Amino acid sequence: MNIYLFGKTSLSGEAFYKYFNFKNPKYKIYPFSRDQTKGFKIDLKKPDSFSLINNDKFILISFAPIWDLADFLNYLFYKENPKLVNLRGIIACSSSSAITKRFESNPFDKNLAKKLLRSENELISIAEKLNINCQIIRPTMIYGSFKEIKDNNISKILFIMRNLKIVFIPSNSGLRQPIHANQLAEVVYFLMIELLKTKNKVSNNLINLGGDIILNYQEIIESLKNSVSKNDAAKKCLILKIPNRFFLVSILPVMIFSPKSFAALSRMCSDLSGFEKACKITKSEPRIFPFSKDFK
Repeated sequence: MNIYLFGKTSLSGEAFYKYFNFKNPKYKIYPFSRDQTKGFKIDLKKPDSFSLINNDKFILISFAPIWDLADFLNYLFYKENPKLVNLRGIIACSSSSAITKRFESNPFDKNLAKKLLRSENELISIAEKLNINCQIIRPTMIYGSFKEIKDNNISKILFIMRNLKIVFIPSNSGLRQPIHANQLAEVVYFLMIELLKTKNKVSNNLINLGGDIILNYQEIIESLKNSVSKNDAAKKCLILKIPNRFFLVSILPVMIFSPKSFAALSRMCSDLSGFEKACKITKSEPRIFPFSKDFK
């Protein structure tokens, strides 16, 4: 059985590729990328250029944008179906935004949620037609770094802490479940092994995935301050809590220039937790936050 890896050059893709090789399984992994120096050449937006490595059975694991993957597989299913004959399962990374941004007022977030949901449904539909397993993971607040690749969550918080002496947060901030890219990689690897064991059992699952620790923003910031070196500028950042109503009023001007940024700031007051803990899936010990001191 071969493993085809899409989205290898993303943070989560790099973490999975590294973890896969660390485990040194008997299966062969083939990374695909638009950059031919980083894997087998592929452009998901040009599916007709896709070529199979060989005629062996394979599982497709993807950290690429799920809408690109859905369009890619749709094209192959209807135009070049023989290329999917040996496909035995799909594990695709989506986003928790599919559920957390459905009710946002700004068009960017609403359209993103619709796009994610549509793509998830298309993948499940294709899997059902092919009679294969499909596991779709919706991770929340991925963090970590790999070489020059950084996350879009915790790294941004650290950037703000390092550049501002004082940061204001709502006194009753929402709960989050940050998950490290390495732990996401472990979950995907675990699901891959389980899929390989199922043989003829077919199932389609949506997994809303989070880290093992539930934290509010003050706890996240304090944990980050404790994790960085004593010379890090983030260590000196002062965190001040203000009542939620004052916080929301203070960020109102942002809505004029960027409704998307306003929505992101206002979500600091909302609980976006309650996701399935990674340790429950992999049956491992819960991980602390931050899981790895790899921030630069």
